[in-house]
Amino acid sequence: MKAKCKSLCIAERHLRNQRRKPKTPRRPLPPVPFTVVSEEPRILRLRNGSLLKQAIPGVHLYLSKGGRVYSLTKYGLRQISIQYNRKKNYGQKSPNGVPNGPRYPYVIFGGKKYDVHLLVVLAWIGVRKEGEEIDHINGNIDDCRTINLRIVSREENRRCAQILRRLRHAAQTLHDPSLDPRNIEPKRLEKIYATLTVGEPKDIMEWEMTHHMEC
Repeated sequence: MKAKCKSLCIAERHLRNQRRKPKTPRRPLPPVPFTVVSEEPRILRLRNGSLLKQAIPGVHLYLSKGGRVYSLTKYGLRQISIQYNRKKNYGQKSPNGVPNGPRYPYVIFGGKKYDVHLLVVLAWIGVRKEGEEIDHINGNIDDCRTINLRIVSREENRRCAQILRRLRHAAQTLHDPSLDPRNIEPKRLEKIYATLTVGEPKDIMEWEMTHHMEC
């Protein structure tokens, strides 16, 4: 009896899905007008004056300094929507025993997947050397602006990550949102990285207390 009821429910659901109207396909975004900079063919200039730069030779993806991605095809220059992976399983262990790390925003072009922060670095900052990593200064991996990205050594990246954790902890314990790295400008965070050392946590706590008293 239960199996019969289950099969009837599945049949009704199948008929209900068939009666639904098919989704209308999304219209592509209109092409963006641009001009080519004569001094550098890999750079495009939009109507509002902002510049786009090609990240990888042969791949027609152009990046702005604000982290926007555009594709240049025979249909014109169009902005590509950035996709974000789900972070629900962040920190949990995968079936092979390795913990899942952070997932970065990406775009798909030509059947391939490209991380946005890697494209921005290749276009506007430079090429990484062996042993170097890309550091998100404010710790927000969704922020792919050029002012928030830099190429540092692996040791420097780990040191800055520890300082970011200290600042987040201070923002929670002192109930001061101004200590949250997401609310601090990247240029100011770079100065904080230069003045603080992870080996001496007392210096970090003293800076947190003095900053809280000044505010």
